[in-house]
This record gives sequence, structure tokens and C-alpha cells, in this order.
Amino acid sequence: MTKPDEPIRPMTLGNMRQNGVRGLFVTRSACGYHTEINVDAWPDDISVPSFGPRMRCTKCGKLGATAIPNWIERRDSEPGGRNYRPL
Repeated sequence: MTKPDEPIRPMTLGNMRQNGVRGLFVTRSACGYHTEINVDAWPDDISVPSFGPRMRCTKCGKLGATAIPNWIERRDSEPGGRNYRPL
């Protein structure tokens, strides 16, 4: 837990993976295009938000987007999800 005077650090890929998510949901707000990307090839210490500015939209060709963990992946492994396996 962070102390009140400590800045909040962005989520890393390692932390995201520990929470059951292996991909990012990337959105380009200017044109509305969005996609999901798998980030298994990148190391754990990279921050999630650092991906957005580097993404080039395949619809409009512009650089820059917003990247967040693809939390829908996690839902699939919870009760009721298609990948759920009870213990």
C-alpha cells in the first residue's frame, strides 16, 4: 500500500499478469477504433500506459492511443465464464 505522500505508480505488465490478464485493450479516441493485443512477449517491468503513445491506429494511421488491461480476459476464467474450471 502506498503512503499518502508517495506518487501512485502505473500498473506494470507483471502486476497485470498476476491479476489474470495477458493482453491490453487499446483505443484511439479520435477515430473510435479499438483492438486487443497480447503482450506476452514484453517483460514484466514495462508499465501498461507506456504502450498507448506508441500505438499506430490501423484505421486512421495516426499515432497515439489509450492502453488499459483487457479485464474481459479475466472474466472468462471466473464462475460463469467460458474458461472456468471448478477446483
